[in-house]
Amino acid sequence: MNMPDRVSAPAMPNDDDVNKRAYQRLPRPYPVEVAKLSFPMNKSGVIETTCCDISKGGLSVEAPSSSLAVGDTCQLKVLIPTLNKYSSSFFKVYENDAEQYFNALGEVAWIKPIGGRRLMGFRFVNVVAEQSQALERLIQKAFATTD
Repeated sequence: MNMPDRVSAPAMPNDDDVNKRAYQRLPRPYPVEVAKLSFPMNKSGVIETTCCDISKGGLSVEAPSSSLAVGDTCQLKVLIPTLNKYSSSFFKVYENDAEQYFNALGEVAWIKPIGGRRLMGFRFVNVVAEQSQALERLIQKAFATTD
């Protein structure tokens, strides 16, 4: 999966929207692979898109396809080049590897048009605890350096 040249995240939410959120969101254009979980598995069903923002609880992406609907469960694979740097375990050894992925199962929480684009929000429903903690540390570090 290649890193995109240039993708802009959607406008940051107003204060009322931020106060309703359970997790702090980090706006980053990480590449994302989305594969709908269905039976039988569709081998050509992997959709490549771009992350708009990510949090410990989920992420939003450029809406990859009209074939997905609210409630669908998908396998999500997010390329986060520095993720292992924030791991507290064995994976930290590989912090310089070029391809470090955050893997999760996510449920489509919402789909909506924003600014001429379609965006889709996923709520994480299953994430390995170590990866969730590494993501949380990455987000905390990003916001600690911007204050």
